[in-house]
Amino acid sequence: MKVNIGVFAHNSKDWERIQSGDYSRPPATPDYEFVQRACALADLAEPLGFDGIWAPEHQGTPYGMTPNPIQTLTYFAGRTRHISLGSMVVVTPWWNPIRLAHQIAYLDIVSNGRYDTIGLGRGVSKSEFDAVGVPREESRQRFDETLDILKLAFSQERFSYEGKIFKIPEMSLRPAPKSRDLFSRIYGSSSNRDSLEILSRRGMVPLFVGNKPLEEAGQDVRLVNTIRREIGLPPCQPKNVLFMYCTSTKEEAKRADEYILTAGRDVALHYGFADPSNFIGVKGYEAYANRAAGATAVLAAVASGIEQGKAKTPGYHPSNLMIGTPEEVIERIIAAQKACSFSEITIVPQFGTMPYDEAEKSTRLFAREVLPVIHKMEAPLNAAALPAGA
Repeated sequence: MKVNIGVFAHNSKDWERIQSGDYSRPPATPDYEFVQRACALADLAEPLGFDGIWAPEHQGTPYGMTPNPIQTLTYFAGRTRHISLGSMVVVTPWWNPIRLAHQIAYLDIVSNGRYDTIGLGRGVSKSEFDAVGVPREESRQRFDETLDILKLAFSQERFSYEGKIFKIPEMSLRPAPKSRDLFSRIYGSSSNRDSLEILSRRGMVPLFVGNKPLEEAGQDVRLVNTIRREIGLPPCQPKNVLFMYCTSTKEEAKRADEYILTAGRDVALHYGFADPSNFIGVKGYEAYANRAAGATAVLAAVASGIEQGKAKTPGYHPSNLMIGTPEEVIERIIAAQKACSFSEITIVPQFGTMPYDEAEKSTRLFAREVLPVIHKMEAPLNAAALPAGA
């Protein structure tokens, strides 16, 4: 099974300054240092034997500071020779679809076809949508029309498009991509079943980014494959993004409590989950209002300064946390694959307030003790992920 490294740049300790509204002073540590450290961590991927490097799309807060995943992946395309590249995810409504098609095509050329997981998503954060001037109410329409345009751009030399939002005159994609199967490399990320069903009826394979219990994700895979059978497509397997912290001893692994709690806080604040008014009445985002209670629990847990070893981890389900000794991490990955039937995984080795030197130590241990085992591991499509009666 393939294992990739996910690149995230978090200035997690700066949230206290942001929450206080004190912009009279700069962050204690400048953002560029976290970006450089995240890139240095990703530089380990090829020499340590990982299969790929993946990047997200976030900007405007201390969380996940990667404003253009394609730019990031192009950087790593020039620094590597063999490993694959993936996005987790390109937030499609923020992009002009022709600009997106051209950038995907160009990355395909300069990477010699290594951009093999084109993860696309619809986006959530109100602040990110507001900053780029895109109404969230349009996100579904923009996402759907962009998919239509990408399919045309990657399959025809000349194409045009007439949609409610985008109107494309007859044109060609130049430079044309090297690969002829780019549209089949697109994976769709969704957090609720309505979106998942819509994407599945378009034939898209799911990409799960650690936002739900893996047992629930496994049920979602069965739903996807049930829909695929209805529309005449073969069953599929998702790709999953999982959090990883590998330690020599169980005692060391307890440090992850703080990292997971602060990561949960970062997510709650970045996406605005702690305030249901960010989602109530917003077309296509009604389900997110129900997350307010969970987000409030995360913030309360962090604020209370729970002693190490006694902290709970609201906001992240334990099934997504590959944390522990190498033996424990291997067991967790095997159990996760049985639950969700994923075909490959991307590990996120740094999250919350975890120091990057700690993340590097964990990544090296994972590469030495866990990666060889997982590379030999089968990644089957399990019966639980197939339609009933299949």
